[in-house]
Amino acid sequence: MKMKKRPGIRYVLALLLSVALSGIFTISNAGAATTEQVNEVRNLLEQYHLNKPDNSNLNDAVIDAMVESLHDPYTEYFNEEEWKRFSDSLEQTFVGIGIVMAEEAGGIYIEDVILGSPAEKAGLLPGDQIVSAEGKSVKGLALPEVQQKLRGEEGTLLKIGISRNGKTLTFTITRKSIQLPVATGQMMGDGIGYLSLSGFTSDAGELFRNQLVRLEQAGMKSLIIDLRNNGGGYVNAAQQIAALFLKDGVLAHMKDRDGKDIPLPVQGEGRKYPVTILVNGGTASASELLAGALQDYGVAKLTGTQTFGKGVVQSIIPLESGGVLKVTVQEYFTPKGRTVNKKGLTPNHVVEGSGEQLIRGFRDAGGRALTLKAGKGSVVVNGIRAAEREPAIQQGKVWYVNLRLAAAMAGAELTYDLKNRKITVKSKTKSYTLNINDKRLLIRNGWSLIDTRALNSLFANVTAQTTGGQLQLTSR
Repeated sequence: MKMKKRPGIRYVLALLLSVALSGIFTISNAGAATTEQVNEVRNLLEQYHLNKPDNSNLNDAVIDAMVESLHDPYTEYFNEEEWKRFSDSLEQTFVGIGIVMAEEAGGIYIEDVILGSPAEKAGLLPGDQIVSAEGKSVKGLALPEVQQKLRGEEGTLLKIGISRNGKTLTFTITRKSIQLPVATGQMMGDGIGYLSLSGFTSDAGELFRNQLVRLEQAGMKSLIIDLRNNGGGYVNAAQQIAALFLKDGVLAHMKDRDGKDIPLPVQGEGRKYPVTILVNGGTASASELLAGALQDYGVAKLTGTQTFGKGVVQSIIPLESGGVLKVTVQEYFTPKGRTVNKKGLTPNHVVEGSGEQLIRGFRDAGGRALTLKAGKGSVVVNGIRAAEREPAIQQGKVWYVNLRLAAAMAGAELTYDLKNRKITVKSKTKSYTLNINDKRLLIRNGWSLIDTRALNSLFANVTAQTTGGQLQLTSR
C-alpha cells in the first residue's frame, strides 16, 4: 500500500520532534548522465542477474547507498515496514522480549529487564551478558547488530544465550508487543517526589503534567525527574514539560547549514521547589534538550553520568513514491550556547551505578531516611526500582552487600587505588582504607561487596537486616 503524503515536515531529535518547518523540502535530481546510468544499471541487473532481483529491492539498495555515503548515522531511509516500527517506538511501543541492552568492553550486557515482560518471566537478569542469538555467537558484534539479530515478529520465538557467573544459559522466549509506561510518579518520603519519563511521546507533556500535579497535591517539596535511558521523542512534548518549570526563555538554539540561529521559545509558569534530574549515557536527544535547558537556567541540577551527545536535528520527509527519508538539517545548542552533539551534558554530580544515582538524587533533593531492599539484579530504594548487577549475595548465613551501595546509603565516597589494591572510604567525619584482601570484603565478577556484619564499623548510620530472605539496608 502506498503511503499517503503528510502535510509539512517535522523536526526529529533522536526520534521525532513535532515542530513544523515553514519551507518545503524537495529532493533534487543529480545530473542527467548519473540518473541515466543508475536507471540503466538497475534495468540490466533486473534482466540478467542470476538472483532475479526485483525493482523494489534494487531501489532500496540505491537509496541506502546514497544515505550511507553521507556517513551520518541519523540520516536514514525507511521503507513502510521500517517506518511503522520507528513510529511505534516513538510511542514507546515495541515488539520484543523486554530488555534494555548496553555495550561495554568485552560484550553486550542486559542493563535492565522490563517488569512484566517475557524476559522477566523467563528469568533474564540485569548483568547477563548476551553471547548468542538463534544459536549463533554475537561475539565481536556492535550493539545495533545484536539488536537486529534479536528482532522479530510478535508471537515468534527467540533463542537467546547468556553468560551468568561463568555459566552459559539458553532461553527460548516468545516475542510480544510491549507498551512502556510513559510517565510514572510516586512519593519517596521526606516530601520528595519521583517522576520517571521513558520517552517524549505525543502525549508525554500531558501525562507528565498529570503526574506532577498529583505529586504536588501529595505535598511534594522537592522533585526528582528520571530521564535515564530516555532516548528522546517529540520536541513539542519537551517544550510542554519545560514550560512547567520555565516562565519565559529559550529551550534551545537551532542552527542550520547556513549558520542561521533559530531560537526555540518556551513560555510557562515555573516552579519554586528544587529539581534534580537523573541522567546517564542513555539520556539522549530531546532528553538532553530538556535537561540542558533546565540546567542552564539553574532550575535543575543533573546527577548521574555523561549523557549520550545527540545534538543534531533531522527532518522527516514522506516520499510520494512510498517510504520516508529522515535527514539531518540542524544542530542544536543549549540556551547558554553549549554544544551537545558528540559531547553530551556533564552532570553537576557525577555518580556511577543506577542504584547509587537514585540514592544520591534523593540526598541531593534533601532526603534523609532511606530504605534499600536488594533483589536479584535490582534494588528498591524507597519504593523505586533500579537495576543493579551485584547488589547483594548470601554465602551460608552471611550476607554481603555491594560496597558502592552501602557507601551511597551512608553518604560516603569511595576511591579505588588499583595499583596498590586499596579502597578508601571517606565520609563527612571519617576516612578508612580497606585492602582488597580484607576478610570483610568479597570480590565477585569485578564488584566489591562488604560483609554486612561490618557495616556499623564503617558506616555508623547504616544498618542491615534480613526480612523474608531479602537483605534490607536502612539509613537515617
